[in-house]
Amino acid sequence: MYARKQWLGLVAVVITCIFTIVGFAGGYYAGYRDTKNTGPEKLGWFSILTSGFDSITAEEILGHIEYLAGPEPLGRNAGTEGNLKAGQYLAGQLSSYGFKPFVGSYFQNFNFADVKNPSTSLNDIAKWRGYGYSINARGRNVIGVLEGTSKKNEFVLLIAHYDHWGMQQGKLYPGADDNASGTSGVLEVAEALGILARQGIRPERSVIVAFFDAEDWGEWGSAYFAENPPVALDQMVAVINLDMIGRNAHNDVLIIGSPELDDMPSRNPDMWRMAQKANSVLSLNLILPGQELREEQIFWRSDHASIFRASSVNNRIPVLFLNTGEHADYHKPTDTADKIDGQKAKNITRLALLIVWQTAESPDKPDYIE
Repeated sequence: MYARKQWLGLVAVVITCIFTIVGFAGGYYAGYRDTKNTGPEKLGWFSILTSGFDSITAEEILGHIEYLAGPEPLGRNAGTEGNLKAGQYLAGQLSSYGFKPFVGSYFQNFNFADVKNPSTSLNDIAKWRGYGYSINARGRNVIGVLEGTSKKNEFVLLIAHYDHWGMQQGKLYPGADDNASGTSGVLEVAEALGILARQGIRPERSVIVAFFDAEDWGEWGSAYFAENPPVALDQMVAVINLDMIGRNAHNDVLIIGSPELDDMPSRNPDMWRMAQKANSVLSLNLILPGQELREEQIFWRSDHASIFRASSVNNRIPVLFLNTGEHADYHKPTDTADKIDGQKAKNITRLALLIVWQTAESPDKPDYIE
């Protein structure tokens, strides 16, 4: 997640909305082994998704994180060899899940200078370079699509940024939580959708999975995507973003869907309703951030903001951003894979699957109310 204020951490003050309809059993430490599948009776309305839901495991999420935050991608700094290796890994996974590339390639290359309306200026990049940061001013998004059925020309966008800081002044910033965790969650949702598709279970709308680059230097990849989308923006019905989903209190999840944060239920009512329905299976603590995070402009600090900003006023693309908050290792070399709560990341990823499915199956497009 992109830090606007001198890259400093912040502490979330939250208003908690606890949904306790059905408890979800799970271990409380990273690496807990899943030993039971979820029967259809557990999923209720979502029972058709059982095989995909059960395919999302803590072990697989942690396996992806261990690679992405490991020595080969070397922190995934945009424009570096390690970042390119991470992108190849993501494209390979999408291909194996049955997601197809747009225009023959999974990759969308860009230079910072090509972005017309960035949230961060090239002068800021020059300033940070002056402070000693290694920034290459180029990147590569990774994008795939799973075709829907009756509404295949409408698209649900599932996103995560896969870059991090890489090597800075001789130190490795592995970015396990930021954002190997969200990237791995998106991979697991894509795999689940691919498993379902092979069984003949496809959503009505198509699903685009996009892994954006150079978010940690100011949302450059998502801004370029919003200006050069593979489909028209008015064909995108909603955006679900996973950014930092593996740390802090085991059951707590920030849910963000409007710039003012606490008015999401009235501004973004359809995504709010779908999140609650999904959470009836998982019983997470869905938290609407409060005043402090509003002052820190957290809504604008991850890649969903680029698509929201690019959509027209009074016809906004609804967004839903899942995040578990900052911590003492945020933007530090100590953000390592061994500190990830695998069970928590699994549950949030399963929540995301159920939200994506509802969005793709909804009779009407979700509304955002200005």
